[in-house]
Formats: sequence, structure tokens, C-alpha cells
Amino acid sequence: MKTPLLALPIVLVLAAAFAADAAAQPRKPPSPEAKEAKSSECAAMGELPKAWDGQAFVIDGQTLGGTGLKAHLRIWGIQAPELRDTTRVESVPGMRARAFLADLLAKADHKVKCRPARFDRECRIVAQCSVGDQGDLGGSMIAGGMAYGFELDDALPWESRAGQRYADAEFEARKARKGLWPAWLGDQ
Repeated sequence: MKTPLLALPIVLVLAAAFAADAAAQPRKPPSPEAKEAKSSECAAMGELPKAWDGQAFVIDGQTLGGTGLKAHLRIWGIQAPELRDTTRVESVPGMRARAFLADLLAKADHKVKCRPARFDRECRIVAQCSVGDQGDLGGSMIAGGMAYGFELDDALPWESRAGQRYADAEFEARKARKGLWPAWLGDQ
């Protein structure tokens, strides 16, 4: 039996809707094996710096670029909405998260201090970053409802309770329905 030609556009629309919905869902963390394999590929980036402070700019809701840095900085402990969907169109949640992070940086004249923890699978420096009076960027993004806690089991050597602090901030933001709760982050 052949599919009627009228059904084909409906099938294509449904397939596109499911693909867009899947792209909007948060990514699952990579396996430990995938992390190790990718970290060897990041050797070309050089040694992980002990600390970095300088002028930073926002790339997306969880990634910064830094003046004089070869690799981008991924803010430790958060997952923000993707800036672009699978069709490379900017998403509203992604733009809101990026704007929120840009506002945090602007209030501190873009001066950032970071403590790198490791390289991620995309060879970005995963770091806990802070700005002046705004404090910890990751914690501020979560408390503002613009991100949720991500890979919080990877404890930081200098702050063992950071994961719990982020989880508590996420709980409060979710309860108060701040920022992107429930639009992007969900009602659960």
C-alpha cells in the first residue's frame, strides 16, 4: 500500500517538531571514558592554567571567551539552554540565558576571575568563575533560573560543597519559578 501524497507533508511536519523538541532537551553528561579520550585530544591546548583573570565576553549562556585565552571557558556546574537549535536558528531561552550572563559581566566591567578544574569534551576549560560583587557566575545563573546544575558530582578540590550549593540554588529558583522555570527547564 502506498502512502497518500497528502500524508507526506504531515509526516514531515511531525518529524520536524519531534526533532526540534529533542534539540530543546538538555544534553546528557558524557561517560567518564569519553571524557578521558577527549582530554588527550585537548593536549594541543597546552597545560590547564592554575588560575585566570582578565576581560571576558559571553559566547552563550554557559561559555565565555577570554582575552588572551586559547580555549573558551565553560562555567563549571551549569547547563544553560543551547543558543541555537538544530536548524541553527537562535532559541529564545538560549538568548535569554546569554543576555543574563552578559548583564552579570557588564556589571563587573567584564573582569572575571576563574579557577580551572579540567578540559571538557569540546576542549573548553571548565572553570568556576566569579565577577566582582556578583560573586560566582554559575551560582548566579542557577539562582536566576537561567541554568540548572550539571555534573555536580565532579567536586571542586577548593570547594567541596559547591555542588550542594548549586543544587540548593536550583531548588529555590525552581520553587519560585524564576527565569526559565518552567518554560525551558520544566515543571518537575
